[in-house]
Amino acid sequence: MRKLFLINFVMALIIIVAFSVHTGKPVTVAVSDSYFVSTAGSDRNPGTEKEPWATIQKAAESAVPGSTVYIKAGTYSERIDIKVSGTSAEESIVFRNHGSDLVIIDGSGSAAPEQEDIIHISSQNFIRIIGLEITGNTSGEEDCLISGIGIWGKGEGIQIKDCKIHHIWYTGSSEEAGAQAIAVYGRDGKEPISGLVIDGNEIWDIKSGSSESVVLNGNVEGFEFTNNYVHDTNAIGLALLGDELLGSEPVCPVAAKNRARNGFVGYNTMERNSRAANPSYPKDENSGGGICADGAKNVTIANNRCMGNDIGIEVENETRNRVCTGIVVRGNLLYGNKSCGIAAGGQEADRGWAENCKFLNNTLYNNDTRNQGRGEIHIAKSRNLQFRSNVVYTGPQNLAVTTEAFGENDIYNISFDHNLYYGPGGSRGLRFAGNDTGLVGLNMWKNKTGQDKNSRIKDPRFVDAAKGDFGLQQYSPAIDFGDPAYVPEDGETDLGGMPRISGKAIDCGAYEL
Repeated sequence: MRKLFLINFVMALIIIVAFSVHTGKPVTVAVSDSYFVSTAGSDRNPGTEKEPWATIQKAAESAVPGSTVYIKAGTYSERIDIKVSGTSAEESIVFRNHGSDLVIIDGSGSAAPEQEDIIHISSQNFIRIIGLEITGNTSGEEDCLISGIGIWGKGEGIQIKDCKIHHIWYTGSSEEAGAQAIAVYGRDGKEPISGLVIDGNEIWDIKSGSSESVVLNGNVEGFEFTNNYVHDTNAIGLALLGDELLGSEPVCPVAAKNRARNGFVGYNTMERNSRAANPSYPKDENSGGGICADGAKNVTIANNRCMGNDIGIEVENETRNRVCTGIVVRGNLLYGNKSCGIAAGGQEADRGWAENCKFLNNTLYNNDTRNQGRGEIHIAKSRNLQFRSNVVYTGPQNLAVTTEAFGENDIYNISFDHNLYYGPGGSRGLRFAGNDTGLVGLNMWKNKTGQDKNSRIKDPRFVDAAKGDFGLQQYSPAIDFGDPAYVPEDGETDLGGMPRISGKAIDCGAYEL
């Protein structure tokens, strides 16, 4: 403890000397585990509660490992460049609101408009941002990529928790520009952005242009995106990207590391994220997913609610001949999405593949609300996919599964089984559309494809779908009807937080009874 105090003291002295030499004026900086910022303060103060600093930027240049910066209520017209790092999870630097104070960081009136991120973190470690409201970043310039919070380069142990981010707008027309609420770009070829946690945030009113609302891109390894509410944006809610360029260069120069990987996306609500009114896309284009894994690798997407988006969850790679692999989509509730509930595989002939992915125990209800003919599950360029133990309840078009091949061998080794299907048309009306089958019922689908051997058509008996309650009633045919070979992970729960298996086998869908 004494050694840590001496280190902090020396660091503070260096800051004091550097500032004094530069300005020719004396300044006092407290060496402490707590600093304070207030709109009534002064950056000439030592940063104590009685004598707080006036700007968050002052704290972003002065705080030492293990300290917390408490920001008092008010609106701070700043763009902040965090230039300090923590040294470990226990010695992080925390920037947070004081008590329950409402702290708004408004970038629109900043004296540093050239900084594209309202909060900029470049190659720093163990930084936590908690309980702040971040707003007011608008640009129409051709080469800009603006954000609420931008995390760049490399770094370990960065957390963004319980923040509100909104009114981040790109108003131009360039395909090389855009706006993001949270932008994470791992650009270092040797060290990733790792240990990233984005939890408990609300994000809305994002106009992204050709970008996405939240982006994890490049060398990003080991992350959690949990308990967030992303809604009412004109783009994809969360994009996990790989094989991407930034301008004319790869985001990460090492191809194998140029992707978000080994992460967990869970317990989020993604609602009304749609490109239909986005001027960067054709009018009424419905390609904005709630969650999109585009070139990502080894990510579990579990226990999320995705409704009213263009697509509920999408797994693909937009880069020709490249793959999105090892994605597990399980236990999610997908309903009322405009195009489809699940989209798997490259959606155009010149795109890449979804491969070695699993879609397990999801509940899909009344998707394809724009009647685009994609149904609940739409499969394009894909190989080695599994669809098991899902409840698929169609909308009025009675279309459960569709496939779209652009050439020979575009879709192969796709496996469906132990799924429960239903729709308004009942067993006679439900349809599957395959490239080799045409539009057929379940029995003909089984006969022609060899799929869904143990699946059937039966009303799952939701508690009250009209009120958004997709739990199972007693005697539901979904009970114990899932894949009998499924073994849950340690601690795995259903969407309601119950143990994932309570009977002789797993129940179909996102909920266990």
